[in-house]
Order: sequence, then structure tokens, then C-alpha cells
Amino acid sequence: MKKRTKILSLVTAGAIACTVSLAGCALVSAKSQADMEQVIAEVNIGESGKLGADLADYAGALGEGTSILKRELVAYFLNSGSSLVQSGISYGEAFKTLSETLINNAVLVQYATLSTLRDMAEDENYTEFSSASGAVSWFNGLDSDAARYEALLKYQESVDSFEGEDNVDYVTLTKYTLMSSINTAIDSEEEEYLDSEHDHGTSSATLPSGVDTEKENYYPVSEGELDYGIYTGYDGYLIGDSGIYQDEDALEGTTMWSRRQAYNAFIQLLDSNYLITEDDDIRDVWDLSYVQSDYLTLLRQQVLLNYYELYRDGLEESIEANSYSYVSDRYEEIVGQQKARYTSADSLVTDMDSLSDTSFILYAPDTDNGNKFGYVYNILMPFSAQQQVQLDSLTALLTNDVITQDQYYEFRNDILSNITSTDQRSSWFNGGVDYSFDASESGLSYYNGGDEGRNMLFFENNLTKTDRYESLDKYYGMYTYNGTAVKNADDSYTLIANNVDIDGLLGEFSGYLEFVLGEGTVDYGYWSEDGTFGASDPESYYNNSVFVDENDEIDYSKMMYVYGKVDLGEFVASDLMNESSDYYKAMSAVNELQYAYTTDTAVLSKYVGYTVGAYTTSWIKEFEYAAQYAIREGGVGSFAVCAGDYGWHLIYVTYVLESGTDGEIYDVDWSRIDTEGTFEYNFYDMLKSSDLESAGTRHQSDLLENYYNDSSVVVYESRFSDLTSITTSLSSSES
Repeated sequence: MKKRTKILSLVTAGAIACTVSLAGCALVSAKSQADMEQVIAEVNIGESGKLGADLADYAGALGEGTSILKRELVAYFLNSGSSLVQSGISYGEAFKTLSETLINNAVLVQYATLSTLRDMAEDENYTEFSSASGAVSWFNGLDSDAARYEALLKYQESVDSFEGEDNVDYVTLTKYTLMSSINTAIDSEEEEYLDSEHDHGTSSATLPSGVDTEKENYYPVSEGELDYGIYTGYDGYLIGDSGIYQDEDALEGTTMWSRRQAYNAFIQLLDSNYLITEDDDIRDVWDLSYVQSDYLTLLRQQVLLNYYELYRDGLEESIEANSYSYVSDRYEEIVGQQKARYTSADSLVTDMDSLSDTSFILYAPDTDNGNKFGYVYNILMPFSAQQQVQLDSLTALLTNDVITQDQYYEFRNDILSNITSTDQRSSWFNGGVDYSFDASESGLSYYNGGDEGRNMLFFENNLTKTDRYESLDKYYGMYTYNGTAVKNADDSYTLIANNVDIDGLLGEFSGYLEFVLGEGTVDYGYWSEDGTFGASDPESYYNNSVFVDENDEIDYSKMMYVYGKVDLGEFVASDLMNESSDYYKAMSAVNELQYAYTTDTAVLSKYVGYTVGAYTTSWIKEFEYAAQYAIREGGVGSFAVCAGDYGWHLIYVTYVLESGTDGEIYDVDWSRIDTEGTFEYNFYDMLKSSDLESAGTRHQSDLLENYYNDSSVVVYESRFSDLTSITTSLSSSES
């Protein structure tokens, strides 16, 4: 499946789903329903005088153009206004920005409409009509605006050159998107009723990327029909009519009473913002004028999205016609730029911090100290509060020359030997959302460390409903909660976590990786007096009492407790994001262990961990030494445990910039540009996506420059000046 490029920031309906975020906002204070029905802007690009001969004959399909109502601006504000005002601008500035976006969007939708009608008339495979007059007559003859845009979508998905996702019915997708957003909004209200007796607080715990994220263009179908419905608790919208919502999405404990209360609150919210008209039958949610307006908006947006997809496909064909020369020339260009830039190690380290699947490091210079540039994960087991007091006392003694440096590290090791930690994922049980599930009933093969009582995993949707939900990014998912979880009558959990010391953590680390990769794939040893890591137990490490050499320099090699290696076979740089490789599986497993045990939460937001340079770094010296040692000696898959003033660090090497021919990291073979998971594929896709997005942005700007003028756009600013003149900001309104 090809990645869809986001060329344009679109106005999506979805306003329903987010209205609750600004519930009770008193800034939207229309004087009457009539005030909300005022036209604040009119758009008709047929009047622009800029339509070429190929489109001018289709302008009749626009009728009198698009009228943007004040209530549409308010609805859009309820959807997107909060994110704007949270950035620091006033409510009035947010309304002004959103009004401009609505107008721009109307211009672009009209252009996409005319272009699609032209393509239909000129398409020899489409026989409904074959002329501009026929297209206009057919379009205007359909019985509603919604029917018109449904028909355009049906045509777009039938075009041979359209490379959107295969077998997607975009009308059905649009209906599902709208109904799902309505259910989400009512869910938010219903949670207030259901949680009144069972409030377990909220959680700010970091989650893996993609949790509960639906796949793009997903919608449920059964026997050829959409298997989904809106649930309000009233006739026609009962739980039994809601399709997969009943089995997969309904809130635990929902009742007809709680759902009706939630729906009533939802209607009141719309009504308080003048989004319900006197002609609306509030018992029939699908036929509410506001819902139907949102449906039309979504249809138009999908037509616009598909228009840009077709535009992109045409550009992509020209790129792919010269793919090898295109990608190789750009590769050589970027390599040359990096060679010139990375004469300074600082420049390379700066760029390493920006590594991603759209930003590559292609070149690494040789170093003069034998070290290499790389990335590491960090599982930090910290000192307890009481142990930190002991360490602070040691630091004071050292500062006042009461003890020597050797004695400081010897005593620190005594404290380190008593550090224990527990699984840090308690908030995934008792936070705002319970992400846990009993894996013993799932059919999944999971790791429990030999304890049959360990059976709680997280993120059931992502792990078991793979047709609907995205996979989790760099998160293997089969490491059970290390402890006992007992569900209480109020749906909270009593958690009894197992304490692990550093050797226990190493046992969990090696056990889980061998579960993922196979027995015998993890090997490690403890520090020995001869400076190697051949010992089978930590006796030598704890018996050591000399940490300063004859030159009064601290010997950081003696802070390393363990060194080892995970057998990943022959690692090649192109395996970086190859999800089928042992490398990626191991990295995902270690990342999962970070979520389970590390108290260094900053590492969880890094692409493949912390950047480690070949020279002096910003890390504490013990960490720097151990990370550089593992990167240099073992490379990808190696790991080390070292002591530090924060506690124990288990450091895993995720990626190393191995300098090959002329300093280039990748041994490229451009014949692999069509093979998913390879560097060549990802690099080529990055280039295309970047170029296509730039071209799409230019195209959008050109369209607005041509068709947004005084002839085609009329704005009645006085009709919504009461909104754009609001000077209140989020911070001042909260105060």
C-alpha cells in the first residue's frame, strides 16, 4: 500500500467529536437563531474571470456558489478553536483564522468539483454524459448536494489512475467517519455519568505511538453493508442497531438511561450554540440539520482529498518514469552535502538528533579515537528516596575530604546493590483509561517469566484487532505486567508489583529477548578484575575498591557492571525500520521494557533512543563511557549496565553509524526501491513525499491566487465581527 501524502490541511467535519472540549463556552453568544443563519461569505469561482476554457463551461454546476453561514464558523470553532487559543492567540484571532480557512476551502472544493466533472465528461470509459453541458445538467439534476458529491466520489474511486487505497467505498467511509464522531461525542458525555461512581483519576503516562489509532480508510462492513450505527438510546438508535459499536466500542456499563442522558447533554450543547434549528427532530440524530451539514462537508472534503490524490498520482508517474536516476542523483547530492557538513563532529551529532524515517544520516566520518556515533535506549533503575539521602551524605563527605574518591564509589556500590524497582505501568490500569486486558483469554503467545499468574497485557485493540487498528511503533507488546493485578468491584485494580533488583532486571531483559528471538540469543558477563566481562556473577564487581588510577583519573571502566550482546545475525543499516527483521523485533522488545521499567521517561519520545557521539557528550561520564564502549565493541544489539549517580543504567545499542566506502553508511542497491522495509524504499518514498507535498502546496497556493479575488469571494465581516473582536485568550478566560 502506498503512503498517502498530506498535501493540504483540510477542514474536516468532526466538529461533533470535539464540541465537548469547549462545553459551556460563553464566548459564542449569538443573539438569535436568525443571527446564526447569516451568510458571512459567498464564494463562486465561476465569477473569478480566471477559469480557463477547459473549466469555464462547467461553471454552471456551481449554481449561485457556496454560502458560508455564521453557524458553520461557530461549529468549526468548537472543533478546532481550542487548539488555536491554546497556542496563545485570542478567541477573536481564532475566529478570524478559521473564517479564512473556510473561505479558502470553499474555493478549493469548487475547483476540485469542476475538475472532476471535466474529467468525467472527457473519460471515454464513463458514458453517463460526454459534454460540459451534459455534466452540468446531470450534476444539477441530482436531488441534493450530498447526492452530487456522493456521485463525484463514486467516479473518482473508479478512475484507473487513482492510487488511493484499494477497494475503498468513499461514501461509506464518509458515513462511518461521521457516525463514529457522533458516537465519540456522546461517549464523552456518557463517561461523566458512568464515572461519577468510579472515578479513578486521569493519567499523563507516556503511551507508545499508535495506541487505539484506527487504520486510514477503515470502516466495518458486513454482507456488503456498513456494520455501524449511531447509539443514542432512543428508538431507531438503540445499542442493538449500532453494529460493531455494540461489541467493540460501547462504554463498559452503558445503559439505555445513561446513553439517553448523554445524548440529551449533547443536544443541549448544540442547542446552546444555536446549532439546532426549530425544524429539527432531535429524536432523529442522523437528520439533524447540523449533522447533515457536517456530512456534506465531509463529502466535499473527500472529493478534494481524492482530487489531490489524482493530482499527486500524475506527478508521481513522471517521477517513477525516471526513478533510478531521480533517486540516485538526489542521494549523491545529499551525501555530498553531509560530507561537507560533517567535518565537525558537533554538526553530525546535531543532525543525529533529527533522525527519523524522513530524515536520514547517509555519511559518517572516521574518528581518531576508535569510537563510533550511535544511539542507545536507557532503562534507568533509580535510587529510592531513602537511598538518595544516603548518596547525598556520601557526596557531602567527599566534598569535605572526609572520604576519598575510591571510597565514594565503593560505598555507592553498596547502595546500588540494594536498589529494587517495579513495573512502572500501573497508570495503564488505573489512569484515565484502562488499557489492560487478560491475555490468557486472547489466544496470544506472551511472556510471563515462568509465572502462570502473570497474564495482563496492554492495548488489546492494537494487538488483536489488526484489521482495524494500527500496529504499535517499536513496541512488541507481549511482555506481561510483572506482578499481580486484581480487578475491584469499582473497576479499579489492586496491583501487587514484583520487586526486581538489577540482576532480576537482567533476567527479565534476557528472558524476554529470547522469547522474541529464540533461546541462546542473549549472552552477557559481569565485570572481572582483569577488566573483561567474563565473570558469571557480580562478586568481583562488588569486591573492587580501586576506582582511581595512578594519575588520579577516575577509571570509568570499573563503573560497568555487565556487558553483553544480543545475536541479531548480520545487521545491515537498511534494517533500521524493517519490521520483519530480528533487529527491529529486538529493538521493539527493549523499547517495551523501557515503558515497563525506566524512570527516564524522556527516552520514550526519541526515535531510536539517545544520541551518543564519538567524543565528549552531554551525558554523565559513567553513562558516556558505557554507551561508547558498547557502541564501539559490540555495535547494534550490544548492551551494558553501568552505575551512576542516578542509579543503574541498562543501556542497549539500537543503531550505529557504521562508516563504509568513502564514509557512506548504506551500501545502496536502487533495485530495492520497490521493496518495503529497505532503506532504498524508505529513502525513495521520503524524496517523493517531500517533492509531492511541495508541489501540492504550490498548486494550492496557485489556485487560491487565481480564484480568490473580489469577483469570486465576498466577505461580510460585519456579520461576524462580534466573534472576531473577542480579545479574551484561553489564559485570561481561565483566570
